[in-house]
Amino acid sequence: MADTSHMKGGRVGPFQIDRRYRNNDQDDLGTDLGKIYEAHNVQTGAPALVVVADPVVGWEPEEPWQVRAYTHSTPAYVAVEVEYAPASGRLTNMAEMLNLLTCAVERLEHREEARAHLTRGPMGRLKRWAGRWRRLLRASQRGLAVAAFAVLGLGLAFWLGPRGDPRGPQDERHAAQGMDGDTAPRNATTLVQTNGPSPSDITYPLPAKPFGNQAKAPCKPKKGEVEINGGCWVELAKRPPCFDDQAEYQGKCYLPVAERSPPEPTSIQP
Repeated sequence: MADTSHMKGGRVGPFQIDRRYRNNDQDDLGTDLGKIYEAHNVQTGAPALVVVADPVVGWEPEEPWQVRAYTHSTPAYVAVEVEYAPASGRLTNMAEMLNLLTCAVERLEHREEARAHLTRGPMGRLKRWAGRWRRLLRASQRGLAVAAFAVLGLGLAFWLGPRGDPRGPQDERHAAQGMDGDTAPRNATTLVQTNGPSPSDITYPLPAKPFGNQAKAPCKPKKGEVEINGGCWVELAKRPPCFDDQAEYQGKCYLPVAERSPPEPTSIQP
């Protein structure tokens, strides 16, 4: 039943795609729901099912909801716990999400492989890291050819460097300075830090309230900031699935704006 499409080994939000469930001799999964995948949560290792909308199906989530369901025999009860909901969320969208997931589970209820997957318990951290290393290894193998050409180009440039410009060292220095005579490019006014420690290694839904270290409204539209749920965000050109530490909100990726330092007090001279 393993899937060989581009989704295998990919990631959707916090879920790592393992394989796709396909039709077999006993039952037909149909095409109206989309594609049903076996997956696991990359942070907790918990087993999961992921339903991905196909371009031909007629549904598409309108709001980002995050819920957890419970059932208990003694005492007998079922419950749904909302971990995240949009501030203006509609219960009809939550109901549609639950109905869609119910249909997906019902179509897999006679699959022993699905039962074994969903009842196996969380995947261990060692196994999750082994899977990550395998994916990184595959990505690095694809980049070996590019790296080899880069090293070859650097070596060739180093070998030709001393004799590459017949005008001599003085002319080379003037050529390196450029047309305006600057000896080096000017520093950028704003930089984004991407190599620091990450608070989480998964994409997260945009929170209902601003982070403690996030800039609060009023935001600065002239600097590309937008106000969402009382916090200031910068919309990215990237579309979901977003990269690590980016928030997903209504089909777009965002980064929070850092909290602004309060202005220094100024004394009034008499």
